[in-house]
Amino acid sequence: MRLRLALLPLLFVVVVLGCEKKKSAPAAPSGPVKVAIVLDDKVLTEQVTLAGAPQPLEQLATLPPADTWIAVETIDGAGKVSTVLAPAKNHPGMAPALAAEGGGATFGLLKGGKLEQPVGGIAKVTVKTKSDAGKPVEGMDHASGHGGGGDSGGGGDHGTGGNSADKGVRATPTADLKIEVEGPGGTSTFTGDKMVGLPEVKAPTGDTETPGWALVDVLGAAGLKDTTSVTLFDDEGVSLKLEGEDFDPAKTMLYLKLNRSGVIRFRRFKKTGDVWDVAGELRGIKRIKVAS
Repeated sequence: MRLRLALLPLLFVVVVLGCEKKKSAPAAPSGPVKVAIVLDDKVLTEQVTLAGAPQPLEQLATLPPADTWIAVETIDGAGKVSTVLAPAKNHPGMAPALAAEGGGATFGLLKGGKLEQPVGGIAKVTVKTKSDAGKPVEGMDHASGHGGGGDSGGGGDHGTGGNSADKGVRATPTADLKIEVEGPGGTSTFTGDKMVGLPEVKAPTGDTETPGWALVDVLGAAGLKDTTSVTLFDDEGVSLKLEGEDFDPAKTMLYLKLNRSGVIRFRRFKKTGDVWDVAGELRGIKRIKVAS
C-alpha cells in the first residue's frame, strides 16, 4: 500500500508532462511554394504560402465569385492536367483548394477540412471564367470531372454552349495542320484538310455547342480503321493511351476540336451512370501511334 502511495506523485508528473508535450507540439509548417495561380490569361501570383491545412483558392489570390468559374484546370510539374468543370455548380459546399505536401502543392476540393480528389505536385492552377471567344459564360450546365489521370497532359480550352460568336471565329483545319501517324504499315503524315467533310460531333458536357470530330473518324480518314489501341502525343511529348472500353461509344467519347489558334485539342469523356465526365485531355496533338 505504501508503495502505491509513493508512486502516485510520480504518475501525476508523467501525466502532466505528457499533456504539456502534447500541447506544445509544433503546428504544420508553412512557407512559400512555387505554384502559379492564373485567372483566364492573367497570372495573379507565381508563389503562394501554404500550410498543412488546405486553403481555398479564393484565400490565396484575388478571384471573382466561384459561381462565375466555368472550370478549374491544374497542371503538375510533368505537364499532366486535371480539370474540374463548374465547381460551384457541380460540387456545392466544396471549395477548390491547395495544401502543402512534401514540399509542393496538392490540389483538391475542400470539404470538412480535408481535400477530396487530391492531385499532387501542382505547378499551375488556372481558373477559367471565359469561353473560347473571350466572353463570360451564362447558363452553365456542366457535369464534373477530373481529367488527365496519370498520363494525360495539356488541356484548358474550356467553353460552354450557346455562343454562336465563338463558332464564328473558330479556325478551319488546313493542310498546314500536320499530325504524324505511326501504324503497322509505317509512318505517314495526316493533314488537317482531310478533316473537312468528316462527320461533326459535339462534346457531351462542357462546351456542348462547338463542333468537333470523333477520333475514330479521323483515324479512319488516315487509313487506320477498327483500331483498338492508340497512344496520342502532344507537342511536348506528353502521352495518353486509349484502349479497351475507350472505343466503346456507349461508355466513352473520343473528341477532337480545333481552337481559335488552330491547335487540335483532344478530350476523352467517360460515362458513369447518366453523367459524362472528362477523363483525360491533351492539346496540340502532334503524333498518333497505333498498336500493331
